[in-house]
Amino acid sequence: MVKSILGWALAFVCFLFFSGCNRAPQSALILNDFGENEVRYAVGFTIQRKGDVVRIAVKGDSLHTQATYYLVKDSATVVPTDGQKVLVPIKRMVSTSTTHYEPIVMLGELQSLVGICNPERTYNPTVRQAFAEQKIANLGDNYTINRERLLEVNPNAILTSRYAAADQATDALEQSGHMLLFNQEWQEHTLLGRAEWLKFIAAFYGKLPLADSLFAVTVENYRILQEKAESTSNRPKIMSGCGFHGTWYVPGGASYMADLYKSAGGDYIYSTDTHTGSLPINLETVLTDFSNAEYWFGVQEKTIAEVLAVEPRVADMKPVKSGLIYNYNKRRGENGSTDFWEGAVSHPDWLLADVIAVLHPDILPNHQFIYLEQVK
Repeated sequence: MVKSILGWALAFVCFLFFSGCNRAPQSALILNDFGENEVRYAVGFTIQRKGDVVRIAVKGDSLHTQATYYLVKDSATVVPTDGQKVLVPIKRMVSTSTTHYEPIVMLGELQSLVGICNPERTYNPTVRQAFAEQKIANLGDNYTINRERLLEVNPNAILTSRYAAADQATDALEQSGHMLLFNQEWQEHTLLGRAEWLKFIAAFYGKLPLADSLFAVTVENYRILQEKAESTSNRPKIMSGCGFHGTWYVPGGASYMADLYKSAGGDYIYSTDTHTGSLPINLETVLTDFSNAEYWFGVQEKTIAEVLAVEPRVADMKPVKSGLIYNYNKRRGENGSTDFWEGAVSHPDWLLADVIAVLHPDILPNHQFIYLEQVK
């Protein structure tokens, strides 16, 4: 009886051992042998390859892995269990943010976009036309997506963002079985880092080579412009941001907007600050800290009269007196939308050229502005 039990136990241990030996290489072959990270400027995601499999890891605020995707061309491909298997190319995509539209159009994949949120806030003319032609469905607000409509469009994946660790709307979508692709470009600290998320979207369409070439052009244009701006010794002092209900929101010194002003050869007043997002400050601090600013970027108003109507106490500030105030709303839709919150994310070189042309007009004397508009 004892021998029988011992024999059975030994056989069971051997079964587990050899079963493990049979399974492990299938995952280990893929998990352990992925190549170098192909992302150079963005810190929020990585791209690695092993043969025909692409591994993408998306990171959260603390740079821990938030989601991992294994992109395959054959559904039978075995992948590690630490991520989701995604069959590419995606044929039917839903987007919850306007910042996704320009990359999708650049990649020539507009026909894949079957649903969007808040279409009334869209600037992109191509997307607006497709929506008007009923090729794209209205899924309602991105925080309360219309579930019935979502089922009707039957997407392969939803391109979205997680704005907080506890996000009930996102959790509900995940629990319903939808494939969520987390695009966290808004967390990047540099303009090129934000723009590089083009590669993230491209990977799910099987178009990484195209994204690489498009992004390489952007990087080269940005580099040339930045070098021109750095060649001048003049560094104009910059004020940025605007007030809202009594509180002023200005870019932190480690934000992508501060990065923009530095690249453009400007001296942003809060450049030594270490915050990556917006800083909430009061008007008294604004009047003190920005008293020597020569330029003011980021107002929402169209005229100086409107600026003073919102806050009369800025009337004595230097850029107000000189009229060197600018908004980012030159590309403005009839619905009030602006391309600054859409296309500018994918075209940081265009945005940089605008700011350089304001701060150093001698560098780009014939520049045609795309996003910046002087408030008069």
